[in-house]
Amino acid sequence: MLRLLRYFSGYLLIKINGDGSEIFLNRCISKGINIWNLHYKNGLIYGYVAVKNFKKMFMLRHKINCKIKIVKKCGLYFRVKNYKKRIGIFVGVAVFISILSFLCNFVWVINIEGNNNITTDEIIGICDILGIREGIRKSDINSKYDPQRLMLAQNKIAWCSFNIEGCLLTINISEIITSDKSDRKTPTNIKATTAGKIKKIDAISGDVLVKIGDIVSENDLLVSGVIQNDAGSHFVYSEAKIIAETTRTFSAQGEFVQKHLTPTGNTKQHIIVDFFNIKIPLYLENPKGEFENIKSSNHLKLFNKKIPIKIFCQKYNILQKENVSYTSAQLEEKLYLDIQKQVDNFDFINFKEKARESVFTDKGLLLKITYTCEENIALQDTILLSKEN
Repeated sequence: MLRLLRYFSGYLLIKINGDGSEIFLNRCISKGINIWNLHYKNGLIYGYVAVKNFKKMFMLRHKINCKIKIVKKCGLYFRVKNYKKRIGIFVGVAVFISILSFLCNFVWVINIEGNNNITTDEIIGICDILGIREGIRKSDINSKYDPQRLMLAQNKIAWCSFNIEGCLLTINISEIITSDKSDRKTPTNIKATTAGKIKKIDAISGDVLVKIGDIVSENDLLVSGVIQNDAGSHFVYSEAKIIAETTRTFSAQGEFVQKHLTPTGNTKQHIIVDFFNIKIPLYLENPKGEFENIKSSNHLKLFNKKIPIKIFCQKYNILQKENVSYTSAQLEEKLYLDIQKQVDNFDFINFKEKARESVFTDKGLLLKITYTCEENIALQDTILLSKEN
């Protein structure tokens, strides 16, 4: 600490010469003038003294045969003094401090903690819609009101808090833990999602209104959540699997000559630096024509802490259009694969092709396939209760 104080206040390396050098040093010590690192070299005495004490030493040299000479000036005091005519340096320091003080009034990094099932990107996206984003003023964040807005926007959040430390906003959340008991509090009926013939009934709760072999239509009531007994009627959460044989038709249409986009093998990469919410593109022009865009981002870290600098990378795979011709058989096979993708989107237990129809159009083909399926047609429907009931 003493060395640091001496550096800021400035000190001198001096040399003392003369027959009365020892007498002079003793007089300095008696007057409380501190001279450190004294050493003898080539008949001269060298030592360090503070700037404020140097002038006092000349007063004590009276009637003593010795000479004092400055060998070197040390410390910040002299460094600043050498640059006192260079106003630009001081202006630059002042501007830097002003900008830094101004930027400290904003939030530049947002951290999300406590989320397990809800993704960080989803929460950041909701916050952005609510106006809470990197670059917002700290004074514009209401630590009591804004967490409530976030919970209303995302109903899976049970508790939320905002903590601001420096330019870092930490959003702590606690997710809602759902349980079967909470679900069962809501009374529901079970209706049919589509028409079909009942093949199997696996009911856990509720009043089953159909039996195996029955033909039902779409939206028919299968299981009632209203239970009638001697004590009256009460409402329950209906739960059941109703397996039915259904008939579904899927279709796909295409042309004999189609334009396909194929990779050329050429790629371009654009880098964008987001510095304090200011985006700086490190490229000259955008790609032209057709392309695939793959985006990625990386938040820079310092000492394992996020800093307000992001690197966005956009990779462009250049594509070209090519005409591809299909025969009737090839086009039908392609349309069949498209229909299979549609079928895969349904959770069928079993399905079997029943009928197929190919219809020629002006430029291509229309394929229709009818399937006989086995599927769960049970759909829970909340029972809405009115105050009059």
